[in-house]
This record gives sequence, structure tokens and C-alpha cells, in this order.
Amino acid sequence: MLSIEKENSRVATTKPLDELFTNVGQKFETETVKHEGYRFDYPLRWLRDPSVTKAIGFRRMKFISEAIHGFPFTVGFEVRYYNKEKRTYEKFEQGKLLQVNLLVNLETTLQAFQEKINDIYLEYANQYNIDEGEYHLDIIYDRKNATVKINKIEDLGENVYISTKYNNLAWHRFLRMLNQPAAYP
Repeated sequence: MLSIEKENSRVATTKPLDELFTNVGQKFETETVKHEGYRFDYPLRWLRDPSVTKAIGFRRMKFISEAIHGFPFTVGFEVRYYNKEKRTYEKFEQGKLLQVNLLVNLETTLQAFQEKINDIYLEYANQYNIDEGEYHLDIIYDRKNATVKINKIEDLGENVYISTKYNNLAWHRFLRMLNQPAAYP
């Protein structure tokens, strides 16, 4: 036993974290299982200490952050438009990948998502000269009841239109993030 350990064994202190622990009696295990949390091996001297109050001070701690600050959200857009050169109606399909940010509050996240979808509607309407119909997404958050209402407004005309298709898994994640009931796809 080291001299400092002998001294600490005989003298009790009133400070909660000034005990000195050495590697004596300590077993080191570097394997950490994520779902079990951090494993702490207690030094034998601490375990054998007869005092009622014991202080726990970590020797070293490594935090592994795998926090997700957002998730990808895929939206498929289908645009049917009139091609003036060919004088026919054509269909165009494209998927857009949006990033849903979780670092800000819920209302800001919902507003940003709504703006992204509405910007894409506007982009396609301008690009393909679609001036008939109404296309936008309204997300209404009720603070009082903590509910979210999502209104997708797409006036699908006979000849020209813009429609959306949402990825089932992305939609499930989005609804779960909002604490809304969602069946797993």
C-alpha cells in the first residue's frame, strides 16, 4: 500500500471529492456497450472504506456522441406540363432530398419544412409555366393541444398539375418526431 493510501485510510475528510484513488485494485476494461451506458469500476480501497459517506469521482470519462441533429426527408414531385415545342402534355418526376433540422424548436422546424416544400412548388410552377391551380403545404401547430395538422393543397387539373409523394419511412420519422401517431411502414 502506498503511503498516501495509508494516510487516507486513517483520516476521513469532509470534502466530498478530494479522496485520492490510484490504480491499485482497479481493473480496466475499455469495452463500452452503448445501450448499457458508462461502466465504472470501483477501486477496492473505496469499497473497503468503512465510512458512511463515500465520494465517487471518475478517473476518466469519454463521451461518445452519436446525436442526430436532423434526418433526410425524401419527397417525390410529379409535374405534368404542356410542352409548347412538341405541343403535347408531358410528365416529369423528380425526388427532392430535404434535411429536417432538429436543433431548433418545433415551430421553427415545422415552418422551415413548410417553406422548403412551398419553395419547390413555386420553383416547378415557374419552371414549367403552371399558372392554374393552387399548390402549397400548410402546417398548423396547436400549442394548447400539442397537435400538428398538415394540409397538402394540390389542385390536380386535368392537363397540368404538380403532385407530391412522400417516402413512407421518412414520413413515419417526421410524424414520430412530432409525437403524432404513426404506423410503421
